[in-house]
Amino acid sequence: MEAMDIQAVESKLSDVTVTAIPMNGKSSHKDLSHGGSSHATISTVPASSPSSNGKDKDNSMSNTNATMSSWKTLHKWCTSYSADSVEWCPVEPYTDILVCGTYQLDKTDEDGSTKKQKRLGRIYLFKVSDEMDEICPIQSIDTSGILDQKWSYNCIDGYPVLGTVTSEGSLHLYRLVNLKLERWLEAVIGENVLALSLDWSTNKYHGNASIIVSDSAGTVTLWKVDDTLDKVGEWQAHGYEAWIAAFNYWNSDVFYTGGDDCVLKCFDRKSPDAVLTNRSHEAGVTAIRSHVDVEHQLLTGSYDEKVRLWDARQMKRCLTETNVGGGVWRLKWHPNRKGVILAACMYGGFRLLRAEETIDILYEYLEHESIAYGADWKFENKELSMVATCSFYDCNLLIGKINIDNTKIL
Repeated sequence: MEAMDIQAVESKLSDVTVTAIPMNGKSSHKDLSHGGSSHATISTVPASSPSSNGKDKDNSMSNTNATMSSWKTLHKWCTSYSADSVEWCPVEPYTDILVCGTYQLDKTDEDGSTKKQKRLGRIYLFKVSDEMDEICPIQSIDTSGILDQKWSYNCIDGYPVLGTVTSEGSLHLYRLVNLKLERWLEAVIGENVLALSLDWSTNKYHGNASIIVSDSAGTVTLWKVDDTLDKVGEWQAHGYEAWIAAFNYWNSDVFYTGGDDCVLKCFDRKSPDAVLTNRSHEAGVTAIRSHVDVEHQLLTGSYDEKVRLWDARQMKRCLTETNVGGGVWRLKWHPNRKGVILAACMYGGFRLLRAEETIDILYEYLEHESIAYGADWKFENKELSMVATCSFYDCNLLIGKINIDNTKIL
C-alpha cells in the first residue's frame, strides 16, 4: 500500500475533519472526479486546533426536550492513549467484563527524531458492577494500535474469546482465563495494511465460528476459527478503505461491507463477487449492524451523518433514515429492547435512537470532549441500561446508565 493510503486511514482515525474535501475544492460529500467516491484530498487539523477541540459543543445540540436524568454518567477514566473502541462481554457469567481499545500514533524515535511513525495501542480490561465507587483496569496489554474489537457471543472451547484487529494488519484472539486475557491465536491479514474492522459469524447461532475482517486496501478476508486461524476466502470489495465488514447473523454465509467509496455491498461466501451493490450513501460507509433478534433488520452508518434502516431482503433503498448530526462510526442494537440503538457519531457525540417506522433521536450525550468512536451496551436485563462510551483526543472512557423509559423524541 502506498504511503498516501496509510495517511488517509490515519487521518480519519485521528485528526481529520469529518467530511473529506474533494479534489475540486468544493464542499460536497461525493467527489465527481472519482466517479462518486468520497476518497479525496484529506484536510487535517492538529489535535490542539480549535477545529477539533470541543467541536461536540459547537453543534448547537441540547437535551432540552429530554430530562437530564435520562443518561447519567457514573464513572470516568483516562486511557492515556486515544480511545476508539469499547466492548462489553456478552457471555454469562462474565457480563461485568469490559474492554477498551486504544490507538496512538507516536512520531518520535528513541533518539528524538521523527523519521518513523509507530502505531501504539493498549487494551484495558475492567470489571464493572453497580456497587463500584470508581473504575480501574484489572489488566492492560500493550500492543499495536487497536482499530476494532469484538467478543464472540458464545464461548469457544469453554472460554469467552475477544477478537481484535490492529494497525499492523493483524487479527488477534484472546481467551478470558481467570479474569485475564491470554493471547490465543493470531494471523496476518496483509502486508502494509491496517486491519480496520472484524465481526463474528456466531452471534445468533452457536456453531463453527468464522471471522470477517476488513482492511485499508479495500479487501475483506474470511477466517475459520479452529485450533488455528485459517483463511478461507478473500474479496477485493472496495476501491478505497473497507471501513466495516459485518455478518448477517441469521445466515452466516452472508456478510456486508462498507467502504470509503460510498458503497455498501453484500457478499455470499460461496460467490467470488458481490451479490448486491448499493450506492445510496453520500459518503463513506463506516458502520453496519445486523439485528440478532429481528430477522432481516440491518443498520448502516456513514460519514454523511445518516443512520439508515434496511430490510435485508430488499436493499434497493432503505426503509427509513435520519440525520444524527455527526459521522457515524459505530451502531449497537440494545441487547433486550429491539428498536433501541446506541450510536457513536464522531464530532456529534453519542445518540440514543429508536427505530420503528422512522428512526428517532431520543437523547444526545455530549459529556465527551472529543471524537466519539466507541460505544456499547452492557448485556443485562435491568430497568436502567449501563453503557460504555469512549472518545479520541481526550482519552476518556465513560460509564453511564440510561433510563430509556424516561426519554422522548427530541
